[in-house]
Amino acid sequence: MKYWNEELETKPWAEVEQWQAGQIAAMLKDLRRRSLLYAELHAGVARDLPLRGFADLQALPFTLKDHVRAAQEAASDERPFGRNQAMAKSEIVQAIASSGTTGKPLYYALTQRDTEMFTDAIANTWFTGGVRKGDTVAHLVGLPMVAGGMPYAEGFRRIGATLCWLGGFPTDRILRELRNLRCTTLLATTSFGLYLADQWEQLGREPGAVPSHLHTVLCGGEPGLNQPEIRERITHGLGIKALRECMGLGDVVSAMWCECEHGGGMHFNAQKYVAIELIDPATGEVRPWEDGATGEIVYTTFARDATPVVRYRSRDHALITGVGACKCGRTSPRIRCIGRTDDMLIYKGMNVFPTAIRDLITTHFSGRVEPLLRIWKESRDQVRFDAPIPVDVEVAEAFSIEHGQALARQIEEQVRGQLQVRVAVNVLAHGELPRGVYKNSLLAVREPA
Repeated sequence: MKYWNEELETKPWAEVEQWQAGQIAAMLKDLRRRSLLYAELHAGVARDLPLRGFADLQALPFTLKDHVRAAQEAASDERPFGRNQAMAKSEIVQAIASSGTTGKPLYYALTQRDTEMFTDAIANTWFTGGVRKGDTVAHLVGLPMVAGGMPYAEGFRRIGATLCWLGGFPTDRILRELRNLRCTTLLATTSFGLYLADQWEQLGREPGAVPSHLHTVLCGGEPGLNQPEIRERITHGLGIKALRECMGLGDVVSAMWCECEHGGGMHFNAQKYVAIELIDPATGEVRPWEDGATGEIVYTTFARDATPVVRYRSRDHALITGVGACKCGRTSPRIRCIGRTDDMLIYKGMNVFPTAIRDLITTHFSGRVEPLLRIWKESRDQVRFDAPIPVDVEVAEAFSIEHGQALARQIEEQVRGQLQVRVAVNVLAHGELPRGVYKNSLLAVREPA
């Protein structure tokens, strides 16, 4: 079997969108009756709004994160998941949560049909990434309730892979069990995958160490795999053949995007249940899926019962790396995530993504700095900087900290010249930046003195 869902994965994308328009039209018929959130948001939309084609979606308003958050905060005994709980409490079989890394976590309800949809779409994503029946998968997300916990695990089991849920164990045990259990596939955040790669070879030299069986690593949860140095460090450090980037959203489906064997960007894999649009993040105007285009991804779930979203602005900004049929035969758009609206910083009127600062530094100073760094804010809500943006970088193992001051000035000049923003670089010795077992946040808030 080459595809999980050959019909939809290989159908011309315009035909997929036309089919999706029919599914959305059917879903919208009673959405306002089931969801108090959409009764309010769609109050100005005609009940008999025609949806003759995919472009007609533009007549519907966007759903924002603030809408979803406010709906949850209006929870009641009958609707513990808030005003967007579109099914009776007795029909809900599972709750999942966002990681809460950008604020108060959100909770999403799933019916039995929703869990089936999640499992199938996530299995499709892992299958695109190369997971097959017979693989033994090390699942390193530690918390079952988060969107990347149990839903990911069920996706692996649906394929028929052997699930080894190692998330939550101490790092040294994870490293040993990966070998002892003959794991062939590993799922981790990008930063934790990099951390494991740096220790993998040393463990393999221990007396009695089982030879590695790893051949595929799936990484996501944060941007970074667009950087050649990070890809090389993980691939070489773990001695694997395939490194695949993946991405999803608990508000929609936990895993929807993944690279195929040809790389070059992540395919969309949830077309059976979710529609996607690309918009101009400033104006909201829809943009065509074209090579080299950038924009914000917007999602519509047409097969999610308990907590649906319609034209949901993800705040994920993407670069389109491919349209039309890939060498693998899939026709869905391919993307790289280049940043999030939430993370945008403003230095004296100039907008900049933290990922752009990181990518520039790690690309131009490869071999001298580690591919991890930290950008500091004075408060969680800080967006604007009148003084240079504080950045901690860590020197590579082979680079002497004695040259750190000169390195800092070079980095500051490079960032100013390329991005037109000023940064204040603090160079740390190798190993001083903290490594986490889930996500290493690029942005951090300084603790009050």
